[in-house]
Amino acid sequence: MKAPLEGDQAGAAGVAPRVYKPEMPRGWWLRRRHYFLYMVREFTAVPMALWLIWLLYEIQRAGNGPKAYYPPASPAFIVFSVICLGFALYHSYTFLSLAGVIMHIKVLGKAISARVIVLSMFGAWLVASVVIAAVLIGFAR
Repeated sequence: MKAPLEGDQAGAAGVAPRVYKPEMPRGWWLRRRHYFLYMVREFTAVPMALWLIWLLYEIQRAGNGPKAYYPPASPAFIVFSVICLGFALYHSYTFLSLAGVIMHIKVLGKAISARVIVLSMFGAWLVASVVIAAVLIGFAR
């Protein structure tokens, strides 16, 4: 059996090198629930990025002073914000659920279980949410 020819040798011998080019069907991610949820998670970055760009624009507008600024209160903005909140919550949930796989922590030479790591991440998320809500409610008064 002959060894396959590489580079210039393949062209010199008149044999074209064979290259494997896998072709994925367009709806490959619709075939399995796991693939679909993965693609949805990856898509969540798009509406969140659009909402954050909008937030930056609003911050820039607020820099013109309180008399020149009026917060957006249109139904379209509210619906878009609620949809983005749903995407952000889904993204956060899926990310924190993987914390036990991503992080490996040892205390006194003993590994902490993945379940404890995940629960602590969700606990930290809850504490941060309560603190932020308290600050925002405090400023609203």
